[in-house]
Amino acid sequence: MHDQETLEEAMGLYLRTAGIIDPFRMRTWKGLELTVTQLRVLLTLRDIPGAPAGVLAERLRVTPPTVTGLVDRLVRSGAVRREEDPKDRRLVRNVLTERGHEVLGEVEREGRTYLTQVFERLSPEKLSRLVESLEVLVAAAEEVPAPMEGESPAS
Repeated sequence: MHDQETLEEAMGLYLRTAGIIDPFRMRTWKGLELTVTQLRVLLTLRDIPGAPAGVLAERLRVTPPTVTGLVDRLVRSGAVRREEDPKDRRLVRNVLTERGHEVLGEVEREGRTYLTQVFERLSPEKLSRLVESLEVLVAAAEEVPAPMEGESPAS
């Protein structure tokens, strides 16, 4: 068990880091007229090409009606298209368009440029320690189920 002071310090540093990096990312997304959740849909469709709405809802931890609205907006923007599944016409697959891939590429280029500048300020040893710590954080986060849309995190 961790002591409360160490947990508070870890949370504070995490939030401070996010507070420094997130405004930059938000400006990039806003310039592309994307919400954070729309970006998550695009990233999920890159990872799971052709994901139907149910898969997106489960992966994003939102309700199916929320996914429908998100995908509708992305279809109107030209970043996503819907396709009938040739094996099951009842199933509608969501697919990134060329525009969707371009949007993700721009977001990633902007983010990589900024983070490269940050990481280059670290010594090789500190960067290696950061990588190890982030791997541990990701693994721990993947073990804790995220709450569904509208739910509070379990305590």
